[in-house]
Order: sequence, then C-alpha cells, then structure tokens
Amino acid sequence: MNRRIPIAIAVVALAATSTWAQTLGPVPHTGGGINPAIKVNLETLNIGWPFEFKALDLCSIPVYMNVGFFVQVENCVNKKIELKQVACADIGRNDKDWPCYLDCEDIRVRSNFEVRLGTKLKKEGSVIDKWEAYYDGTDIINPLGDFETVTVCVRAWNAQLFLQAPGSQVRVGTLVITVKPNV
Repeated sequence: MNRRIPIAIAVVALAATSTWAQTLGPVPHTGGGINPAIKVNLETLNIGWPFEFKALDLCSIPVYMNVGFFVQVENCVNKKIELKQVACADIGRNDKDWPCYLDCEDIRVRSNFEVRLGTKLKKEGSVIDKWEAYYDGTDIINPLGDFETVTVCVRAWNAQLFLQAPGSQVRVGTLVITVKPNV
C-alpha cells in the first residue's frame, strides 16, 4: 500500500474537523494594539434566516478639540452710561473740578478662564475734559461658565458744557470693556 494515501486522508480529516473561522480587519489576530482586528467563529454563531449582521466594536479613537479663550458680555448692545451731574465730592474731586458727573451700569460676564476686566474711554466731541472708568467692586470673572454681575462706572469732571448745545443724551464718548487673562 502507498504510504502517501493515509497521510493525505489524515490531512483532509484534520481540515474537516477544524473550527472554521472568518477573519475581519487588516490583520488576522484578535485584540487591540496598533492594528486591531476581529476574529469571528462562524460555527458558534446561531444564524437563522433571515440573518442580520451585528456591529462589533473594532477600535476606539479619542477625539480632541482646540478650545480657545471665551468671554461673553450678556446683552451688551442694550447697555449705556448716562452721566448725571453730582457733587464733585461724590466722585472724590473738589469744587474747583465742577461740574462733575457719574453713572454706573451692571453688566453680566461669563468666561472659561479667569478674566481681569479693564476699560478704555474714547471721547467724542469736546464736552469731556477729564474722566475715568472703573469697576465698583471686583474686576475679576471666575471661569465657572455662569454669568457674574459686575458694576462698571464712569466719572467725569471739568466738563466743558459751554461747548455743547443743550439737549438730552448728547453722545460724549464710548466706554470699551477690555479683557485679559488674570495672571
């Protein structure tokens, strides 16, 4: 008898009794790592008709985002400072600085980093001689994500009233709210 026939029968028998599996993915192994793949044993699947493929988790990819500095003043366009005449002593000046003016406005600010608020004043016309803006209370906004209320004020002295015709709400300047990291 030819010895090659029993060896061929043994190889065919081994192939017939082995577990049949299908490999999905770029490499024929299971597990994660650099090249994750899934190995599915089709003999253990209970497939009926009609069958449906189920999604299997193959790999997880982290998602990142560049988040910049964010600051917001709520409803800024509806805010205004309307200077009203006050006693010069009320703004820390003396009578030779007359006439003196003051007004304050509450603003609500939120941010995602600790902010130091600042101010800039821009004159319009020549009515204002001397003025300054300041915060009545804190000028620091915490990075809580919630709106915080702060009060910003403008005081003016030595106003040049004779350079302006009388009227109500004469525009004399602009208050600019500035922000920077509190470092």
